[in-house]
Amino acid sequence: MTLKEALEKLGVADYEERIFNSNSRGELMHLRDYFVLADHIDDPAWFRRWFEEVVDTANETMDRPETIFQHIGHIFREYLAFKENSNDTQQR
Repeated sequence: MTLKEALEKLGVADYEERIFNSNSRGELMHLRDYFVLADHIDDPAWFRRWFEEVVDTANETMDRPETIFQHIGHIFREYLAFKENSNDTQQR
């Protein structure tokens, strides 16, 4: 799978350039997260809505919002953990 294919599967291919160029040092390790996400996300519409909420929040609150693309994997893992904890609390 190419990066373009992974981003297409996630429904965020229009962000490809911003994702690729988000690191001012040219490091590309964050791209791996998009491949992992593409392997595990079944609903690109849901993912895109979530992704754009994260990007919009970064645009409103960060000094250098383009760096958000480097942290999507970490933010997604935190989101899943929060969701899981919320579900556990609601079931009690």
